Amino acid sequence: MASMIKREKQLQATRKQEDKVAIERAKLLQRFLTPDALSYLNELKAHNEGVSRQVEEIILYLIVYRGYRQTMSQLDIRYIERQVRGEEPKIRIQRDGETSDFGAYVKEAIKKGTED
Repeated sequence: MASMIKREKQLQATRKQEDKVAIERAKLLQRFLTPDALSYLNELKAHNEGVSRQVEEIILYLIVYRGYRQTMSQLDIRYIERQVRGEEPKIRIQRDGETSDFGAYVKEAIKKGTED
């Protein structure tokens, strides 16, 4: 019986510590993210919790261990998200009603330039 009570007290202490850490994380994020970045991160958390967790970890690492003190915008969050997902930046060009990737457009221009 005593071991069960001891185990329960340890679980309560662990939960209390986790709650404290979660509150501190939220404070740091609120302090260093713009309102639109914070809402984007929360939206990301609702859609893809794994990616949002990694993005949060990266942001907190930058703040806590690297001393990053600038406010991050939604664009910064989206950049980190794309890096976590391994997505390349994509720029689309619309020409004559046809949409193509800017990278393909540049490659085609380079190929034509070397053929001449």
